[in-house]
Amino acid sequence: MTSIGEVRLGHIEFINCLPLAYGLSHGFGEGLDIVTGPPAMLNKMVIEGQLDISPVSSIVFAKHSEKFLVLPDVSISANGYLQSILLVSKRPIAKLDDARVALTSKSATSHVLLKIIMNKAYQVTPEYYTSTATTQSEALAQSDAALFIGDDALYAYHNRFLGYYYYDIGREWQKLTGQGMVYAVWVANREFALKYPDLLHMVYKKITGGFKYGLGRLEAAADTVTAKVPFTSEQITDYLKLLKYELEPDFQAALLTYYKLASELKLIADIPDLAFAEVR
Repeated sequence: MTSIGEVRLGHIEFINCLPLAYGLSHGFGEGLDIVTGPPAMLNKMVIEGQLDISPVSSIVFAKHSEKFLVLPDVSISANGYLQSILLVSKRPIAKLDDARVALTSKSATSHVLLKIIMNKAYQVTPEYYTSTATTQSEALAQSDAALFIGDDALYAYHNRFLGYYYYDIGREWQKLTGQGMVYAVWVANREFALKYPDLLHMVYKKITGGFKYGLGRLEAAADTVTAKVPFTSEQITDYLKLLKYELEPDFQAALLTYYKLASELKLIADIPDLAFAEVR
């Protein structure tokens, strides 16, 4: 690999990455080989070495930290409410012991997050299974509760069924820990990062620059997708304003809390070190 055009960059297709998508489409993605898809697809590809740099679900970094270096100052995080990780339930969350709970197939961090909250906050142990259902009707026809992420969760948030219970998992995490939550981090393949430090630096600047460009033009970015998604421009911008895209020390501490609790429940083998890539 000798040129930036050969760098394989993963990109999440959900609205939560719209600011970056807007930046990439306005010059910051020029020359890059960009692969777009849901988190689960990108997770698999970067683990298998098919991507050089990509966002990954936070839990994926914990399980494969030997393969990756974390890019500093970039993440998908939130302090409390975020609308796009949502548990929809036929009964109150505290009464879901032994219930059948469907978990989205589109990501992994949310699975562990829900299990921590169920165990630590409510002392319940449901029967979990992974589902490809994307709508409330479909998922809840087979289960007592269902976990949605991304645009599916955002749609459920704005289109609630009478008599169902809705839990914003970001807010539930904040109630449990008093902290924010890091849902995804950007990582570089260690071999790529060490072999091509100049390319790593260039792509890092494109990612952070693209985010900055898009975040400064949220309304314009939202207007580019309203014809394709079931949300208004105001709903999109209100949602994006809940999200944080840096990885400041308080969020790093929150991420380590998440790993600690996941380790206590034996959902990960070890608590990883947050090894950062050299990008300056």
